[in-house]
Amino acid sequence: MSMRFSTIALVTALGSAASAANLFPNPSFEDGTTGWTLYLNSSSVVATSTAKAGAGHDGTAAIEVKVTTPAADAGSNWHIQLQTPQTWKAETGKTYKLSFWGKADASRSIHLGIGGGAASEYKYIKGFDFGLSTAWKQYEVEYTSTATGVDSVRFNLYVGAAAGTYTFDDFVLDTLSSNQSVAMVWPAKGAWYTGVYRNLFAEIGKTTTEIDAKVSGAFQQLFFGDASTEAIYRTVGTDEAYIEAIDSKDIRTEGMSYGMMIAVMMDRQDVFDKLWRFTKNKMQFKSGAGRGYFSWQVQVSDLTTRANGAAPDGEEYFVTALYLADKRWGSAAGVANVLNYKQQADSILHYMIPGPARSGQGPMIDTTRSQILFITDVNYTDPSYHLPGFYRMWAEYAGHHNHLWKRMADTSLAFLPRSWHPTTGLNPKFTDFDGVPMPRGTNNDTDANKYATDAHRTPMNYAFDWAWFKSDTSIVVHTKRFLDFLYGKGVETYTQTYLLDGTPRSSYGPSESQIGANAVAVLASDRARDFDFVKALWKQPISSGQWRYYNGLIQMMSLLHVSGKFKAYGSPGLASNGIRPKSPGTLPLHLSGRTIRWEGLQGTVRLLDAGGRQVAKTESVSTAPSTLVAPRSGVWILDAGKAGSRTVAIP
Repeated sequence: MSMRFSTIALVTALGSAASAANLFPNPSFEDGTTGWTLYLNSSSVVATSTAKAGAGHDGTAAIEVKVTTPAADAGSNWHIQLQTPQTWKAETGKTYKLSFWGKADASRSIHLGIGGGAASEYKYIKGFDFGLSTAWKQYEVEYTSTATGVDSVRFNLYVGAAAGTYTFDDFVLDTLSSNQSVAMVWPAKGAWYTGVYRNLFAEIGKTTTEIDAKVSGAFQQLFFGDASTEAIYRTVGTDEAYIEAIDSKDIRTEGMSYGMMIAVMMDRQDVFDKLWRFTKNKMQFKSGAGRGYFSWQVQVSDLTTRANGAAPDGEEYFVTALYLADKRWGSAAGVANVLNYKQQADSILHYMIPGPARSGQGPMIDTTRSQILFITDVNYTDPSYHLPGFYRMWAEYAGHHNHLWKRMADTSLAFLPRSWHPTTGLNPKFTDFDGVPMPRGTNNDTDANKYATDAHRTPMNYAFDWAWFKSDTSIVVHTKRFLDFLYGKGVETYTQTYLLDGTPRSSYGPSESQIGANAVAVLASDRARDFDFVKALWKQPISSGQWRYYNGLIQMMSLLHVSGKFKAYGSPGLASNGIRPKSPGTLPLHLSGRTIRWEGLQGTVRLLDAGGRQVAKTESVSTAPSTLVAPRSGVWILDAGKAGSRTVAIP
């Protein structure tokens, strides 16, 4: 369906500092508030700032901002700003990393605004949303300056959305060395055949430790971070869970299926099974016209009120996630067992095509045209629903109609050049089966014929098909054309909506989901220049706040694709290379404070620090739980020898 806008710890490594010099004076408030300004832009807001001794993250001083009267409109939080010292000089082309520690008296959302120019000429450039909790947490961003001067770049914290106390400490602003990209080299064969998945982050110079911390930190925040401002994963009882669409306060098959896919790639069978049980128990129609389908929307308020219709993008990801779960972890026995992943996937596919079991609500797949529909009972499609890489997988893994799935993959590749604009490479939200844009207002959507929302993820879908199968060079031609267009608009400054000819129809900068999907598109480019899109994803903090549902999920999947962690388990390249414990099942890790617990491993398990040095070990028995305790917060590696290793981020 259409896009809805925008552990345990945030552990983000954003680059290597060129020097240890902090460009901010008085960064820890040992000299009171000297150099720092609390700016009130309206007479209707009231706030004060104080450098409070003993309140700091490091036990010394910190600055407390007490908002007594917030902005009447939460979206006008910029009316109260903590402004950083403006004594340093930015330089064009240099990248700056800002880090700071923050907390609040309750869960609060803040905004980091980046702007430039003298006070009378100040221009907002871009910003990032963060969620504060009652515990200290570090936040980091990168920004590459496009101007030179003392007033050319400013970092301001917007805290005017809600009354309360906001505490900040240990600000660091430093320049980063430029990561030199190596020449872009494609493997001779696709990852499906070799099991070798490109890691674009490594190709721009990031280390394995940095990359693992980036990915695991994003997962921990999105699934297990602060419930009010960061996490979208909610548990129900002991064996169910759902993904909440925060902005609309509902639960969607789109998000549930994305959550399951992420859980497979992160090797979290516990998370996967809880999401799948909720989906089966509370979202699937057991009778009537929609029998076998899943309600695309369930209300959070009662977990029972459901939409009458289904959305094929959810079913597509359910099917694929279930097949991958079967290949990575193995299915439970019994045809009726909800954890018989393969049988469940086969069943969903059975209902998606025309057949005697279907009455009333039509199929999701037009088998004559071999294309996915936008919704049942319509005569048009959504380019972002076309997933040739998934269809090829179904052709290998499914228990029926394998020739149809292969035909769908071929059809989707032929559909590509017809659905993307020949000059800009942009595709619309909805098209007919020949790729012609549907009229404005289709599905009551004024953006139906524009590059907007759903269309943002289309380049990602085709690019990973190329990376896996090297299937059709037309993907490369059109991807490069698309990235050319965006590059001309600015890698970090293009907008969220365009007419297909490139005319902008939005004043908003790119969302986290766009930045992520367009970084994945680089898998289908052969130009080193396009690494800039990968760098943009690396710089982007994981989505938080009101729009974190869709943006965060696409961003998380993009991190997996770009880091080479989104894999086709069971493919020829991974048929015998999957990481498995020595007993049936999987190796889910459970974190409680600094204690790491697991089950299902036999033999020596070691705890290593980020540099690979052993700090603890234990002899694990596959029939009983085992634990190791990290000596402090940070990034740790649980090494089980031939059974594999896991990276764990602990606050």
